[in-house]
Amino acid sequence: MRAKVITSILALGVLAPGAAAGVRVVPPFELERYEGKAALGLFVPGAGPSVTREGALAALLRGRIQHDLLGGVPKGEPLIALGAPEPPDILVSLPPPGPSENDRRYPIAVLGWNGLLTSDSTRINGLVSITDVATGRLRAVAENDPVEALAGLDERIDRNDDLRLPLTLVLAGLVLILAFLRPLLAVRAILVALAANLWLDPAVALAAAAAALALPLGLSCGAILLAYLVALGLHPETVALSPLGPSQSGRFYGINNLLETMLLVPSFVGAAVLGRAGALIAVLALVTVGGNRFGADGGGLLVLSIGYALLAIRLRGLRATPKRLAALVAVAGALALAFLAVDGLTGGESHVTRAFNDGPGALAEDFADRAELSVRRTAASAGATGVVFVGLALLAATALKGPRSAVGDAFLLAIAVSLVLNDTPSDVVGIGSVVALALVRFQPTLRAGRRGTLGDRCAVPP
Repeated sequence: MRAKVITSILALGVLAPGAAAGVRVVPPFELERYEGKAALGLFVPGAGPSVTREGALAALLRGRIQHDLLGGVPKGEPLIALGAPEPPDILVSLPPPGPSENDRRYPIAVLGWNGLLTSDSTRINGLVSITDVATGRLRAVAENDPVEALAGLDERIDRNDDLRLPLTLVLAGLVLILAFLRPLLAVRAILVALAANLWLDPAVALAAAAAALALPLGLSCGAILLAYLVALGLHPETVALSPLGPSQSGRFYGINNLLETMLLVPSFVGAAVLGRAGALIAVLALVTVGGNRFGADGGGLLVLSIGYALLAIRLRGLRATPKRLAALVAVAGALALAFLAVDGLTGGESHVTRAFNDGPGALAEDFADRAELSVRRTAASAGATGVVFVGLALLAATALKGPRSAVGDAFLLAIAVSLVLNDTPSDVVGIGSVVALALVRFQPTLRAGRRGTLGDRCAVPP
């Protein structure tokens, strides 16, 4: 096969398939060396807990990446060739030979450009995926001091990696305690945590936190979802580089599985408490989580759609029979696919639309990979195994012994669907199990028009 090569078409622009440009793999270099001579960036060499030089090189040449737990070396024909005779427009460094921890970003420079490198794969200025070179998605944005900006970005990603697990454990413990002592405060605590997670945009974070504490419950749920929509739409880095956001190892922007699970709380509680006006909360949640310009979470879109379908059945006092459940899954799936289609046709693009564009075979393969990845992640460590099994036991106990409510049932179904569609079971089950307990004990009043406040004693629905 004749390999393609790539070229820069603008001094501050994009890389596109073309001819006559060089891509050279070089030893790790100091970014200061090329300051003022090139557009600079950091790239993530792989997906998963570890990475190899072989896998990183394959991803660079083929424009595809494979998770370390699934083999780490993507297959396919190369899209670019190394060592073209022209001057080396693109310099990249790769991990050392053999396996190494995937906790380091490597330098990349495009000579003749200026500023910071970015791409639609990451939506983060200064950070790109190793696949962006072959796929032609690299572009540059202006930055006065790119070296300092990259040092700050690298430090923030490392700090978030260190904080994510402790903060999640603290939040889970707080919610678990409040679930028994003050269930309504447990819901408010989740809303406040979601608001605080947006601290990189202080104005949005403060407004969301104030709304979470002061507004009636239904309106505060809507305010949290609106805050995430604004942050994702205007400043994607606010969520991408947040402590509870994507890990920057395979997933770079939008809503990850941990945030998806937490956002189910305002999505379902707000829709239930606000009665007929709750339909607006549902639309807001679907756009925020599933919109390709925003959360870009296709699995989350299906999770929400199926959860909302059951919520609608329960709020109308109908029994969730197997026939109705099968019908709601079919309808919810169709609506989610229609939403993605409309979003794609109107210009929205993300890894979700690209997966659908590859056809049903590729989509089925993606789901199979997710299922295998879920199993491998669960078995990867004693901690992950323990979290999943303890969480599943708590979910089962909550579902079988807890009082029934429309919101609780919708959340439990959503968690079950999420475990099938998503590939990080410890995130979904870990926080999802304590949230499910809080929601079941919360028992929000579901009468149309009722608005919960901080001091409400919500009644148990008939």
